[in-house]
Parts: sequence; C-alpha cells; structure tokens
Amino acid sequence: MKRHILLVEPAYRAKYPPLGLMKISQYHKGKGDHVEFVKGLSAEKRDKLRWDRVYVASLFTYHWRQTVEALRYYQHSVKEPQSRNLVVGGVMATLMGDDIRAEVDCNVVTQLLDEKGKLGYEDDDVIDSLLPDYGILDETEYTYPTANAYVAYATRGCTRRCKFCAVPAIEPRFKPYQPLAAQIEEIDRRYGPKRDLLLLDNNVLASGRFADIIGEIKAVGFGAGATFAYTGKAGRRISVRRRVDFNQGVDIRLLSPRKMALLSELAIWPLRLAFDRIQLRGLYEEKVRLAVRCGVRRLSNYLLFNYDDRPEDLYERIRLNVELNEQLGVQIYSFPMRYVSLTSKDRLVDRPGNIGAHWNRKYLRAIQCVLIPTHGSVSHRRDFFEAAFGRDVDEFRKILLMPEDYIINRHSHEEDGSTELWWQQLSDLNAMEREELLGIVLNCQLKQVDWSALIRSVGGVLEHYVR
Repeated sequence: MKRHILLVEPAYRAKYPPLGLMKISQYHKGKGDHVEFVKGLSAEKRDKLRWDRVYVASLFTYHWRQTVEALRYYQHSVKEPQSRNLVVGGVMATLMGDDIRAEVDCNVVTQLLDEKGKLGYEDDDVIDSLLPDYGILDETEYTYPTANAYVAYATRGCTRRCKFCAVPAIEPRFKPYQPLAAQIEEIDRRYGPKRDLLLLDNNVLASGRFADIIGEIKAVGFGAGATFAYTGKAGRRISVRRRVDFNQGVDIRLLSPRKMALLSELAIWPLRLAFDRIQLRGLYEEKVRLAVRCGVRRLSNYLLFNYDDRPEDLYERIRLNVELNEQLGVQIYSFPMRYVSLTSKDRLVDRPGNIGAHWNRKYLRAIQCVLIPTHGSVSHRRDFFEAAFGRDVDEFRKILLMPEDYIINRHSHEEDGSTELWWQQLSDLNAMEREELLGIVLNCQLKQVDWSALIRSVGGVLEHYVR
C-alpha cells in the first residue's frame, strides 16, 4: 500500500542539505511511497492530510527550541501511534533522546541508519548506504550554501575519543571505507553533476584505505587543477575550478608526508587542520610547512576554545597563523570555535557547562564581539588580526575587559577618547577596588549592582559598561 511521507527539517540555519532525510526519501520512493519535504513550519503541509510517517531531522543540541517546536507542530498530522510514526533522528536525537521524549510523544532513532530495521519496517534497507535524493531540495525556497556539491562520507566515525566531541556517541564504530565513485556517478545520472565535493568524514586519515579513497576522488574528476564547466545565463560556457573539502578537518597527528602528498593530488580547497590545543603548536607548524612544501597554499583551521584552554592560548594560536602566513606566503584563515556543552539546549554563555574553567562570561562575550565584523573567521593579514585582537597578549587582555560597545565600535570610541578614559579610570583603581570591579564585570552582574553602595571610583568605571 502506498504510504504518504513528510520529511521535516526544522527552521534552524543549515549549511549542508539534510543527508539523513535525503536518504530516507530515496528509501520510501523506492517502495513507491509519496514523499514531500519541508523546511520549518508549514500549515499547508501540516493540514494537507494525515501522514503515515513524519520524519524530523535534528542537528546540534542548541537547536533544541526549533526542533521541539517542529515536533509539536506536526505531531497531530501523523497517523497513530505517534510514538511509532512521528520519528526524530540525528545528532540532537542521539545525545538528548530522553529529553525529547519528555517533551513530545515520538519515536527517537539514535546514531546512524547503518543497519536494517532502524526505521521499524520489515523491509528496511540500510538507509545510510542509499543514494541521497537531491530532488527534495527543489521543494524548498531555502538555499543551502553547499547545494552545488556532492555531500558524502568516505569513512564513518573516528578512532579518537575526545571528550569534547559528540562523534563517539553518534558514530561509535570506525568504518574505514565507504565507496564514493559509484555514488557520485549515479548522482550525476539522476540529478546532474555537481561542482564541488564536500566530505564530512570525522577522521579520514585514520583509514587504512586512504590511498584508495584518494584514487576514487581523482577518478570521478576531482584531481588537482580540475575544473567544472556549465552554461551561464547568457548562454556562454563558463569554467570554474572544482574544490574538494574535507570539511571536518584532518587530524594533524596522522598527517604523514605520504598522506600529505596524496592530498596534494586533489583539487583540495582549502586544507582544513584542527589546532585545538596550544600544546600542539610545534606539530601544527610542522604540518602547515609540510602542506606548503606539497603545493597546498590555501589552508583553514579550527581553533577550539573555552574547553581546557586559557584565553591567552587562543591569542597565541591565531598569532601563529598570522606569522606562518607572512613567512610562507600562504593564506590561513582561522575559525575560533567556542566549546558548548554536548547537552546544552542553547549557546548562551551563562548556561552551566558552557563556560570553561579558565574563561568567564565577559571574556566569552568579548570574543563574540571581536568576531562580529568577520562573521566568525579571522583574516590571514596581520593588520586585521592586530586591529581585532591586539598587538600582543597584554593588549588582548585589555580588549577582553573592554565594554562590549567599545569592542564592536572600536574606532569611534578611540576617536572620541572614551576608550582612553575608561582605561585610565580602571588603571587608577587600587587592588580592592579592582577586585570589586572585576567581580561585577567578569560575571556580567551589572543588572544586580546596587549603585548607591558602590565606591565612586568603581562606579565611574562601570558607567562605561552601561552606556
């Protein structure tokens, strides 16, 4: 009997198309079922009919509100029993399944759809091995930044067990190889060729079949210098460079000269490296220089902060990238990534578990303010870096203490003298006064201040924070 299936991606911002839903769509269409896809809340879809199944994707735990909202919105549009036919899966579902069930009567599917029976049908396929149905993306006006890319995995899981990472819970078994070539060729046949190749592997370098993976990527047209031709709006043929992106980054501890040489045979742009701890400084620098020797000159790196690091460690890691850019004549863009508890329902810096042992609310908010103009990335140019983060660690510490408006609108406050006045007043405080001030500022307690009880000099500094 033909089933009617609704696929829902909640209204959070998403960079990648929902691969899980795309593969579920392929499964159901292969069974002759009617499938529709929606992004967010749609009264038309909700009221259209009683769906045999409603599948809701989940991403990060801090998308809690949007995900629970979607489950509640569509819960009465699905046939009973709701506990079977309202299905939620993905990252948040795996990490917080009990919390979701406490809010909504639904079927929580955890981890990967990598074995038969996980959807609860007798004729289940191994959903994770199916071809993604790119056709469902035409049903939404939402634009995914990576829509013109093959989104795939060459491996699954990771051999590491980092405590700050959710991968061990979501993909607990490392699978060193998943065929790419046949999948890409079939996508070409059904949906047309894509320009780029976006690989979401969590630790591809750990695979014993890494050379085979590189060979497959080259075989499907993504070797170094590869181009992609398409017809533009004026009917002219346009050729652009293709890009291979191991988007989750590669493990510098496993990046040998041989593996780097293999990576350099691809149209890799950029090479993403993780530099999560200052203790890896020597190894990180060694691998950057190795990449450059192999001809890879566009790099990007992820900088985890607010875990077990200190604020000064973040500054030193970014500054190292600036120095390497100048020495090697390359471009390394830094992406600071704030640690958030794996079970946090939002990204607010004042939530328990969201503040590292060496950080505080003020410093975390200051980093957010610094990154606002750059949308989260840090330029490879020294002048931009120093203007944003300071010329040395002492100036960086000063920026962390600045009132938020003085950070965001740095130039105007420096011109009108308010920044200099703030710093002079703060510097004039004695030890006791400074301790009182920092107790308020570092914990963002301005709303709780009894201004009438403040020492005048402390109150004068605090006035800069409430303007």
